[in-house]
Amino acid sequence: MIKKPTNTNNKTEILAITLLVILLSLTGTVLNFTYAYANDVSLTNISEIFNQGSTSDARQFFRVTAVVHQIFTFILPCFFFWWIIKRKEATDYFNLRLGPLPKALVFSFLFLFISLPFVHLSTWLNQLLPLPEWATNVEVDTAKMISALLSVDSPMEWILNLLVIAAIPAIGEELFFRGIVQTKLINYFNSPHLAIWLGAFFFSAFHFQFEGLFPRMVLGAVLGYLYYWSNNLWIPIILHFFNNAILVSAPYFAISETVTATDPQMDWEMMVAVIGAGFIGYFLIRNRNLFFDKNPIA
Repeated sequence: MIKKPTNTNNKTEILAITLLVILLSLTGTVLNFTYAYANDVSLTNISEIFNQGSTSDARQFFRVTAVVHQIFTFILPCFFFWWIIKRKEATDYFNLRLGPLPKALVFSFLFLFISLPFVHLSTWLNQLLPLPEWATNVEVDTAKMISALLSVDSPMEWILNLLVIAAIPAIGEELFFRGIVQTKLINYFNSPHLAIWLGAFFFSAFHFQFEGLFPRMVLGAVLGYLYYWSNNLWIPIILHFFNNAILVSAPYFAISETVTATDPQMDWEMMVAVIGAGFIGYFLIRNRNLFFDKNPIA
């Protein structure tokens, strides 16, 4: 049985994972700048990289730097945190040995779909926030870069994007934000709801995309609650991958030409969808004991 850490141990572990993330992410940044220098690419103005040569070469460059970023910012810090601090007391700290039950996955996908009207509502609220000119320019450049990155020319590029943009981030970010950050916040505050939403805010803010701050936070909270209810990290990993895979696949299959969201309008259809989703979600949550064996929240 794993002992619950004391407040002092919890603070020490928070400091440890913070230092690991800082040190290893700096290492990854140095590697990326070295890789860029070796390829005569300047990372000081990333929006110009797609205009400097072959678009396929630019996409490959970003895939390599994205993998390095994910591995050194999330995956390696989580591994060393387990290996150095948690391995002796919890050989399976992240609860990855057992896969999710099919009924738990059914609940999770239903819960994700029910949350979509709230994601659209939060997108509308997010757009009401005034952004300074520099932030708007960053959003425009980021949208152009992502659109170019997802405009692939072959099935192999699509598969590479699924791996780099969907699979690896789903594993790394869920290990870090749900497996460590959320768990540490619950132990620190002794309040699951506060910890889940605070962890979701950190998850959203870490992406540095201002126009997507609120909707990404809602999705982060959905993943956080599903992990807390199920105590199985594979569930948020699978849903995180599913969400990213939809964004990656839409341009390739001509479902959508861009990954940027359309401007949502506050109208009666959105309100009906939100209210309806609220009732269905309430009923689903009240009966989640039919899907999960572990139900900590009353």
